Amino acid sequence: MAQLQVTIIEGKNLKKKDLWSESDPFVTIYFDDKEQIQKTKVIRNNKNPMWNQVFFFNHLKGQNILHVDVYDKDRIRNDIIGSIQINLEDLYDTGHSDTWYDLPSKSGKPSHGEIHLILDYESLKF
Repeated sequence: MAQLQVTIIEGKNLKKKDLWSESDPFVTIYFDDKEQIQKTKVIRNNKNPMWNQVFFFNHLKGQNILHVDVYDKDRIRNDIIGSIQINLEDLYDTGHSDTWYDLPSKSGKPSHGEIHLILDYESLKF
């Protein structure tokens, strides 16, 4: 068993998804099993949001892919700004990562901005 701490710092140059207003971005993070989906607060009218939010997962090594989805909050349907999948296998050795990630669109088109994440992994001993 281990603990993964994910700090969602900020977004940069997030693509505008609304025609008449700026995006209202928020982030969801989860593993393949989607047992625990965690979500940041919504930052209104901002393409460079600062979240500075920390999330914890009690993590088993069998789940190696962390999904990060950035959305634009809307009344009817949230629009996807970009998604990434982070392979955590390297993190098991180093224990720490402080990285800016490019946000490609779901359809693989050019970048929809960047997201800054800090990942900390600690093996728990009982």
